Parts: sequence; structure tokens; C-alpha cells
Amino acid sequence: MRDLRDIFRRLPKDEGELRHKLRNFNFFVRKNGKAASVKDLAEQIGVDVYQVELPRGMAGRLVSDPFAESGYAIEVQKSQNVRSKRFTVLHELGHYLIHLDKSDPLADPMFLDRGNDAFYFDGQQECEANDVADTLLFGDGALAAALTLCGGDTNKLANYFGVTEKMIQVALRKYGLRY
Repeated sequence: MRDLRDIFRRLPKDEGELRHKLRNFNFFVRKNGKAASVKDLAEQIGVDVYQVELPRGMAGRLVSDPFAESGYAIEVQKSQNVRSKRFTVLHELGHYLIHLDKSDPLADPMFLDRGNDAFYFDGQQECEANDVADTLLFGDGALAAALTLCGGDTNKLANYFGVTEKMIQVALRKYGLRY
């Protein structure tokens, strides 16, 4: 996935309001001089976000939550730094958007909470969730425009998007941009 249209193709046709929210997040990656809130985006979509203690090595997970508007919540490792949490929330939103069968409330997607069991990883789904996160942050020319705006400085780019410098370096390679 390289642009929002790729994500939109994976959504049900009747999700016009959702498309609008995702487009606005991508378009307004910065609000009031700081990176736009990924928590606000998730909550607009109906997915609650909580900071919790997770098993070592787990950054976040999508869990059933009967009190959330959508029936799902994202739990992020509270000991992570804020910049890593932002990407984690977008990654878990990727699972919610393109992997979750919302037509079956009793479905048991593989990326949902497994309690104390070992993590289950489906490599393709993990890559796709990362692609969604990348696209929401950097797609549709957002990274290329910010690269020019920040004069190619990866630290400034990281601050601009509210993510780690390593994430910026990965995104620059993915989108074929030089810094």
C-alpha cells in the first residue's frame, strides 16, 4: 500500500465517513503546530485506546471491548515512548480496518488478545498493518512534501510526524526518497 486509495479498496463500499476521517488525518498530519493525535483518530473511528502493561516484546494489540463504540480497543505498551506508541496505534488500526471481519461479532481474528499465550504472528497481515500505518502518516505525498519542508533533516522529519527517526529512515527507503 502506497496511498490512501489502496486502503480504501480494502474497505466496504459504504464506509464514506471512515474514508473522510482517514483522508483528513493524512492531509492534516500536523494540527496546531504538532503531530495530529492518533488516539483522536482511533476514537473518531470508534476504537478506544488504552495504555497498559503488556507482555515483554509486545508493543500493542487489538482487543474486544464491549464498551467501545466499535466493540474493539487498542492496548499499547505504556512503557513505550510516545513516538513509538503513535505508530503502534496506527498499526493496530490497520488490523481493525483491513483484517477484522466486522460482520461476525464472534469472529476470532488471530491478532486479537490471546491472554497469556504466546503472540501469534501472520507475517502478511503484520506487513499490511505496517503499510496502513505508513500510508496514513507518509502516503499521498506527505513524506515527500515534509522532506522538502524540513530540508532533508531526519530528526526534523521525526519531530514533524511525531515518530522515531528510525521510522523516518525506513519510510524514506520505502517511498524511494533521498535524504
